[in-house]
Amino acid sequence: MRSAKFLGQDKITIEETPVPKPGPGEVLIKTSYCGICGSDKRLFHNGAKVTPGHELTGVVVENGAGADVPIGTRGAVYIHKFCGACKFCRVGETNRCLTGNGLVGWQTPGGYAEYLLAPAQSIIPLPDDIGDDEGVLLLDTIGTAAYGIRKCVDAANSRARADDAVVIGCGPLGLGSLLVLIGLGWKNVYVFDPAESRLQTALAFGGKRVDPNDAANASRFSIVVEASGSQPGRLAAINLVEAGGAVLFLGESDLPTTVQETPKLRRKDCNYMRTFYFPISQARDNMALLRACRARYRQMIADVVPLEEIEHAFVDFIAGKTLKPLVKP
Repeated sequence: MRSAKFLGQDKITIEETPVPKPGPGEVLIKTSYCGICGSDKRLFHNGAKVTPGHELTGVVVENGAGADVPIGTRGAVYIHKFCGACKFCRVGETNRCLTGNGLVGWQTPGGYAEYLLAPAQSIIPLPDDIGDDEGVLLLDTIGTAAYGIRKCVDAANSRARADDAVVIGCGPLGLGSLLVLIGLGWKNVYVFDPAESRLQTALAFGGKRVDPNDAANASRFSIVVEASGSQPGRLAAINLVEAGGAVLFLGESDLPTTVQETPKLRRKDCNYMRTFYFPISQARDNMALLRACRARYRQMIADVVPLEEIEHAFVDFIAGKTLKPLVKP
């Protein structure tokens, strides 16, 4: 089969490798689509030990011992390889499993290849009305955003809560967060991105423009989604959240952010959250969110490239020319 090898220094080669054989409890999946994610950028820059790709859909073509997923099942792949037995898994919190075997596309080979292995319990079957391309969005773009946003809404529970939410950073995760908030019934969702092209997309998706540096917007929003990962974005989020509100830090960065603990900050009495992925049990709810804003979500996945063009696709993605490009091995 063909698989992508990330060499580092923004270089990717396509290699011929053996088709893997599913072990106990595993299934062999023929990849349909794999979405390029912002978190893959560091693998593009620095290289990867295994084939990346963690936002993917595919078709089950073979079962390993003990697995019984019907051959031909179309599904999205839940990447957290949960054990199913620890205290978190037993109560359905599969994203919090601490005894599993890593993440598909990170510790084990992922979807930038024609075939891959995944635990049978990690297959999220797709209904007939959701295509393989749309199914990619059920994972990070919708699933990760929706899980964190639901937790924020539950936490920001003051009876005086503002009806306004704001999303900082309008890349794929930020746009997904905007559409999730709209799908959950929020009427006033404001957006900010220093890149005018991405901001214009967010405005076209139903967001409202906001200036985070305007003093009138300080302590205004009950829900703040920080999807940029930048220090200015994080500090802006802390400034914008109201007392009793909630800030969701979704944007990824390895750089530290220094926060000065002022009296104003302490008196906000608010919630700061960093969430991880989503429980697999929320997959059906995430499908409903996809259906609620389907036309907008489809606009995010306009670019589909073959595996041989993956390096160029990454260059365009990092340059901000595409939103959620899909690789089709």
